[in-house]
Amino acid sequence: MKYTILVIFLTISAFAQGQDYKISQYYEGYIIKKDGTKERGYILYDDESVRYESVTFKKEQKGKKERFKPKDIAGYKVSDKVYHTVQFQDIPFKNTKFLMLEKEGCLNMYSYRTLSEGAWSTVMILKNDEKAINTQNFIMGYADKMADLVKDDQELAAKIKNKEKGYSLLNIEAIVDEYNSNCKK
Repeated sequence: MKYTILVIFLTISAFAQGQDYKISQYYEGYIIKKDGTKERGYILYDDESVRYESVTFKKEQKGKKERFKPKDIAGYKVSDKVYHTVQFQDIPFKNTKFLMLEKEGCLNMYSYRTLSEGAWSTVMILKNDEKAINTQNFIMGYADKMADLVKDDQELAAKIKNKEKGYSLLNIEAIVDEYNSNCKK
């Protein structure tokens, strides 16, 4: 039950900030090609049921529309929101989506929202250089899985494994911040 409360808390905190954009409007932004180059233009701010699966791009305001899926590009930015293509370990298999970047560093934190039975929920994904994992996988074996993601910071990994106060699943954002402030990239 406490993990369900955590997921709800992360959902609220992740989306409590930010600016409101109108759905189905184009905003300045860019796509990130597979080679890392950026192509500036206009991005359609799509409904949440679409924006994690595809993006519509125009080089010019009245230009021709192009639609990209996660397999086609490395990501995109629309106004102040950055989305990266991420393949992550989901429940029970791997998934690839455009995920919204929440925190950037040696350990990136991403999110996306899903609609199930009329209610939206937020899914958080953590990604380092080796792997990306859905935090819903942390419900069983959180300490071992989180410690593995930050294993190159042995002190932090030990605090998590030893379940020290302030290093539980409820403190995941603070743990990501601590790890990123100490890591060398």
